[in-house]
Amino acid sequence: MEMIVNFMLLAASGAATFYCFILSRKLEALKNTEKGLGATIATMSHTVDQARSTVTLAKESSAQSINELKPLIDETKDILPQLSEMIDVLSELAEIAIRDVNDASTAATASLDERLEKARDLQQRLDEQIDFFLEDGTDPDGPGTPANIPAQEDDNVAYLDDPAEEETPLRASSKVSTALMNARNSRKLKRLAG
Repeated sequence: MEMIVNFMLLAASGAATFYCFILSRKLEALKNTEKGLGATIATMSHTVDQARSTVTLAKESSAQSINELKPLIDETKDILPQLSEMIDVLSELAEIAIRDVNDASTAATASLDERLEKARDLQQRLDEQIDFFLEDGTDPDGPGTPANIPAQEDDNVAYLDDPAEEETPLRASSKVSTALMNARNSRKLKRLAG
């Protein structure tokens, strides 16, 4: 029995020795600075140093930015009420300008309509006067009477209605009557083209 216990102790010692040997190799691998935990710790230390310097630069930059922005923010706070007031004034001016433009447009439209109506009345009166001066009939020597053609019974003979009258030259007593005849003829042409 003693032998069995010794044998078991020997086996346990061998297993412990083998385990210690494996542990020793793993610890050596961890201690190695090129590979393993030493390299990882060195890399992490370098990364932490870089992060510290970046954070320090960021703090300095943010402090500088805060120092530069603080006067601008204070100035903006001072100017903000003035800007709000200017925006309100500009809004009121825009409304006034729109109202004035609308009023002016309405007045201009009314004035134009009135002037167009007057122009139509004037054109109608001129047309009536032209028709009056260009009527054929009563005065054989009056304006618009064809030369060498006896007066006909119809008082409103159109010169464009008769081709023979177009070939016969018209005798005009003045430049005004010639212009009136030309105006009447052009009006009649427009009516025919109509």
